[in-house]
Amino acid sequence: MYSQEPEVVKAILCAGLCPNIAEGLVNCLAKPEKQTQRYAVWHDGRREVHIHPTSINKNCKAFQYPFLVFLQKVEPKKIVNLRDTTIVSPFSILLFGGSVDVHHQSGSVTIDGWLKLAAPAQTAVLFKELRLTLHSILKDLIRHPEKSGIVHNEVVKSMVHLLIQEGKTATRMN
Repeated sequence: MYSQEPEVVKAILCAGLCPNIAEGLVNCLAKPEKQTQRYAVWHDGRREVHIHPTSINKNCKAFQYPFLVFLQKVEPKKIVNLRDTTIVSPFSILLFGGSVDVHHQSGSVTIDGWLKLAAPAQTAVLFKELRLTLHSILKDLIRHPEKSGIVHNEVVKSMVHLLIQEGKTATRMN
C-alpha cells in the first residue's frame, strides 16, 4: 500500500534490520546553506565502521540524515565495512530502533544504550507510546490473522503520516 513512499519503506527496513544501525560522524558541511552533511566515518556503537566499496552509498557526497541501517558487516582486514546500507530518518529510529531511554532533563533519547538523538521529552514519550501501541496491534494481529485491516488502523496511519511528513520537511530544508 505504501511501497511508493520511500520514507515508509526505509522505516520498514529499519525495523527489520535493527540493531544494525550506524551513526555518521560529521566530516564537513556539503554546502553551508544546506542541511545535508558528509560523513567520512561511521560508528556502530562499538567501533568505527565504513561503508563497503560496493555499496550504493559509498560515493554519496551528502546524506539527508546521519543514520543508516545495514544488512551485514564485512571484516576483510582491520577495517569493518557495512554492506547493503540504507539511510534512515530519526523518526524511523525512534519508532523502530532498539530500546528507548528518555532523558527528560537533557531533552535527549538514547537508543540501545549508545545512539543519542536530540528530542524534547514530550516528543520522545509520544514516540515510545506509539511503539507500545503498534506492538499491541501487531500482537493482536498475530493472535487474530483474520483482522488483516491493520493498514487502515488509525495508529498505523498516523505513523505513516509522520514518516512521510518528516521526509517532505527534510527535503524542503535541503
